[in-house]
Amino acid sequence: MLEKLQKIGLSEKESHIYLALVKSGESTANKIAKQTATNRTVTYNVLQQLVEKGLVTYIHKDKIRLYVVAKPEALLSSIKEKETLAKDLISEINKIKVTPQSFKNVAIYEGLEGMKVIFDEIRRSDDLRVINATGLIFEYLKYSAGHIVKDIELYGNTKVIANQSLKKTPLAKFKINIKYLPKEAENYATTFIFKEKVIIQVLKDKPFLIKIENKEIYDGYKKDFDVLWSKL
Repeated sequence: MLEKLQKIGLSEKESHIYLALVKSGESTANKIAKQTATNRTVTYNVLQQLVEKGLVTYIHKDKIRLYVVAKPEALLSSIKEKETLAKDLISEINKIKVTPQSFKNVAIYEGLEGMKVIFDEIRRSDDLRVINATGLIFEYLKYSAGHIVKDIELYGNTKVIANQSLKKTPLAKFKINIKYLPKEAENYATTFIFKEKVIIQVLKDKPFLIKIENKEIYDGYKKDFDVLWSKL
């Protein structure tokens, strides 16, 4: 739970103190400081930060300040606020962004954050085709993979040509049209074909993805996919 709290924006100290307060029900700053082995002044400061974020509240009882966690749904408020700010930024950036000609059709994404950006595009596709699917998304994006695949499943028009190893991953349990390559033909360079885009993904060491936006290349890959699909 600590890791998840940090992923949604709380600092390490905020996460520890928030979770300690969740388990305590209500508590004084002194008790929380002892419980978390945190300096008392630091604990006061962190509790105040959590109060300002709307995640913690307090009452005075017999002149003693007792802290308590606000409704857990309050965790969503900061996320929604960041989402709104991000949308505003995207709009402003797109108005002034100058893209060099050489970057208009090809882009490279690296690391988990780059992978998240790409799958945010993929999950919204209603004509997705995949070659050499591995199911490794559940290892790399373990918190969001299920939601992403569920979105893909809902469109119902996805076709996947997969490695045999995918059968051992959670992806095999979803209602997606899957055919499997023979063992000797599989590899770990996965290709996604959708919306006049081709994305090549390699998951080794850290995610590496190349996105190509070109109708001729898309048409060629889609034709190759259809031929391979018909033969499996």
